[in-house]
Amino acid sequence: MNLKYNSLRTKFPTFIYEGFSYIRENSTIRITFQFIQSTDIIFNPELIIPFDKNIDIEDLEVIIFNIGMIELISYYKACCSPKIVIKAGYLNEKQLNFWNTIYFNGLGEFLYTNQIETTPDELFNFKIDSDRIFKPLDSKLDDDCIIPVGGGKDSVVTLELLKNESNNIPFILNPRDASIDSVKSAGYKDHIAFQRKLDTKLFELNKEGYLNGHTPFSALLAFISTLAAFLYKKKNIVLSNENSASEGNVQFSGIEVNHQYSKSFEAEKALHDYISEYIHPEINYFSFLRPIYELKIAEFFSKYKDHFSGFRSCNVGSKKNIWCCNCPKCLFTYIILAPFIPKQEMVNIFGEDLLNKKELEGEFIKLLGDTDIKPFECVGTHREIKAALAKTIVNYTGEELPYLLKSFSEKYSSEFEKMLMDYDILIKFYSRENLLNEKFNNILFGKM
Repeated sequence: MNLKYNSLRTKFPTFIYEGFSYIRENSTIRITFQFIQSTDIIFNPELIIPFDKNIDIEDLEVIIFNIGMIELISYYKACCSPKIVIKAGYLNEKQLNFWNTIYFNGLGEFLYTNQIETTPDELFNFKIDSDRIFKPLDSKLDDDCIIPVGGGKDSVVTLELLKNESNNIPFILNPRDASIDSVKSAGYKDHIAFQRKLDTKLFELNKEGYLNGHTPFSALLAFISTLAAFLYKKKNIVLSNENSASEGNVQFSGIEVNHQYSKSFEAEKALHDYISEYIHPEINYFSFLRPIYELKIAEFFSKYKDHFSGFRSCNVGSKKNIWCCNCPKCLFTYIILAPFIPKQEMVNIFGEDLLNKKELEGEFIKLLGDTDIKPFECVGTHREIKAALAKTIVNYTGEELPYLLKSFSEKYSSEFEKMLMDYDILIKFYSRENLLNEKFNNILFGKM
């Protein structure tokens, strides 16, 4: 067991969600949350919302409270206090079960990287110290879409496939060049942009050696997108999470750790049901690309050349708006696009041929599933990665294979035909395990 973890839990036995406040400043709504770790460690993260229309901000409190419930996990993880006290509002047993599941599974990677073996009951217990009940909203919403955009290929595909459907609007949390470029290249004239500001005290604690690690960002995005949907009176929150996101990375502490847990279908269904029951019955939270694999998304994306220069999927290079070309996410994106985009265009996008980089061999092996741990990144399944590589090899005619493709070809020669069959299966695959209604099913399935 992590000794630092035990020491911090002893020193800081309680983490408190004290409350939230909000203020209208001209055309901006500023929301501030208060989390208390101790008398000298108090966090006040903010959410800044440009909004110039009339609204009773009190109507937003049920959403704000729940944004705080998912925001708190970023600060809770610094000490992992055994008790979480909720003073900001009341939660019933069913709601607590939801949050318990989202927290524990969403912290799976954090627990693994810090080697903390525990169970949900051991990690924390909730104490509700409020009788303030937030009732669900019931206002009428339009049957249009809020489309969260991150700047990667997946949200580009959703933007393109839905751009001629009703009065849809892209939503960006903390805009960056790639997300703005995606919206513009898809032809959308307007977008919504919110700013999330982390409390810098958290970074100071990280430097001092407090616990740190991955948290379920997509669950946070779900609740912030719900606020955007309500403000702009749009019923559908349309994510771009694919079938591949439900595959985990490693077994640890009795669960399958999944870097993409909050993008998985299990989490999507839980978030959908919670939002419709406790926030607004008309809000429809779902992923448009859930029925298909990354492989099919890559094929769709390859048709949108206007996006080739602007999209980015690299977390390492996100602040500089570059492909770092040294991480598993860059390598995966290169692999999954390679069957559909000519080699020279791929090199133009990334700046080099990643399939010819010997330095990436270690990450390559992990992506193939030849180790016990799948890279902790948003990458596709081992099966579709192998299928993509096999298809790429077929596309190389009369040309020497780059280093990684050659080593793959030699190692998996006996499975090559099976991988090509898998390619044909996966590219046509359409899972019925999804939350798409008839309208959205018809749109996506009609493009297959």
